[in-house]
Formats: sequence, structure tokens, C-alpha cells
Amino acid sequence: MKILITGGKSAGTLKLLKAFEGHEVILADYGDTPTFGSGAYTFISLGEANDAIAHNLMNTCLDHGVDCLLPLHAFEVSQVSKSLVLFEEFNITVLLPALLDLPKFFYPQQDVDVKSPWAIFVKGDLKYPLGADESPRALGREHDLNGVFYLPEQLDKPTAILFTIK
Repeated sequence: MKILITGGKSAGTLKLLKAFEGHEVILADYGDTPTFGSGAYTFISLGEANDAIAHNLMNTCLDHGVDCLLPLHAFEVSQVSKSLVLFEEFNITVLLPALLDLPKFFYPQQDVDVKSPWAIFVKGDLKYPLGADESPRALGREHDLNGVFYLPEQLDKPTAILFTIK
């Protein structure tokens, strides 16, 4: 699978790479981007951020033959979530909750403990970490989670918080 992950200049994004071993990863970001890559990923620029975020990401996915999009910038989430059907029409899986589910999982970054464990779900199925116990698996199935989520351990009731970067 070829996956495009936005926010490629962020340390938070780089820590997700281990979950995509064995896949072709393209890290992307806005503005100037590094011109180097590695065996684990390639790096591309998305140009300057503008109001046509979903359109720009769609074109980038099509230009690079991407199968899966993981938008991590907080400013991308709503716009891309509104366009999920369009991405699906082009057989591009987007790792985000549905638009109506966003308020349940989308928190301001200052309210998130970034040291919390995180997990990747695709349509409710836990994909990473593989050795997780039943609790995150049940949470993913119960809420049909789709995307990368922090799973805070200190809360009374298990919850998931969408992983985004500033």
C-alpha cells in the first residue's frame, strides 16, 4: 500500500512511521520541505497551504498513485472529512472519522497529552500496535474508529482522541 501522510516536518508525524513498515510512505507538508528521503519514506511538498486543502490533497494522491491518505494537520481534518466520498470514488482510503463523528474525537491540541499511547484503526479494526490488549480493540469496534488516535489511560472511561498536529 502507498500511503501519504501530511505534516511530514513534524516530530509527531515521524513517530508514526514505525506503524507503516512494509508500506511505501510519502511524507508531505506545506511550504519548504526537506529534499532528502530515506529507505522508510520519500518527502514531497504540498505547496503553500490555501483554502483548497481537500482538492490539493486529492490531486497529490492521484499524481503519486496513493492508496491511503492520513491527514494530520488540524486545519485539514474538517475539509478532508467533508470530502470523504470523493476520495472513496477514486479508491483512496482516508484515515479520518466521518464528518458527523469528528466532534466526538477532535480536541484542541493544548488539551491532549501527547505522551499518551496511540493506535491506528481502519474501519474499527486495530492495525497498530499489533500486540495491544482487548480494550483498544473493543473501543475501535464500538466507535468504528478510522485514523490515528491517542488512547489516554488516565481517564475513567476509555476514549479516543484524534491524533493531529498544529
